[in-house]
Amino acid sequence: MAKPKVLVFLGTSRQGSAVVDALLASGKFEVFATTRSTKSAEALKARGVKCGPFTCGDAASAKAALDAAEPSLVFFTTLMGSREVEGSSGKIIVDAIKAYGGVQHVVYSSVANADVAPDAVGHFKSKLDVEDHLKASGLGYSILRPVAFFENYDDPANFNALKKGSVKGLWQADLKVKHVACRDIGKAAAVMLANPAKWRGKTLDCASDDLTGEDVAAALTEVSGVECTYGVAVPRFIMRCVMKDLNAMIEFFETTGYDSDIAAFKAVVPDALDCKAWFEARGVKSWSEEASSSWFGLF
Repeated sequence: MAKPKVLVFLGTSRQGSAVVDALLASGKFEVFATTRSTKSAEALKARGVKCGPFTCGDAASAKAALDAAEPSLVFFTTLMGSREVEGSSGKIIVDAIKAYGGVQHVVYSSVANADVAPDAVGHFKSKLDVEDHLKASGLGYSILRPVAFFENYDDPANFNALKKGSVKGLWQADLKVKHVACRDIGKAAAVMLANPAKWRGKTLDCASDDLTGEDVAAALTEVSGVECTYGVAVPRFIMRCVMKDLNAMIEFFETTGYDSDIAAFKAVVPDALDCKAWFEARGVKSWSEEASSSWFGLF
């Protein structure tokens, strides 16, 4: 029997690559992923993934990806931007899927509490706009709603690489915020794509740990063997002036916060990582190859 074909938009993004990994690990799917570079495409092709280009916000490239993949299943998320730009890019994908006509089920990764966060948190509301458009499309769908990513603590692309004895986040050290690993978002998406009938019309929050910045530092200290402190990556006064969307998000965390049910997520992904396990998984290779020089090879 032929395996169902899955198209993963943005297949080399954090979430997209995690979905590709989970789909390949299951062995149940033929996987097609859109990529943004030849190098990325070659790496995926070596793993048996078919690839094609895609430009966010471009309807023609969304159509081309669907035509090339001929999928019955689709996963997509949207890249953070203004509410107008991010919302539009997601709606373009939904419209392209609907026009294609052959997709049985769509999994969209949004964000937890998108419906109750204030309008000032634009990158939450943009995802809610896409959710609403998907629900109104008539397509079979399910929605993932992740909380904060563990990956944000090791993010050189956004000037927040791990440093010896230090870990940084966007909020104060004593604020408790729920977290999840992208790996586990990918696993949840694979579960939904493997059983569309069960998940049709359903939403699942993705959260596996609830901890303060101090807790993150304690977990890193325990795993690395190096005393670690937590610091704020961007001074709050700067954030209030030039990063208003993120500042509004932190104010939301301070007053309301994610209400995601960790137990419900772990019922779907039983081996979902907590903070300590995420740091351990991040560091195993570096310990075995560079244990005498630097933890994670990032110091």
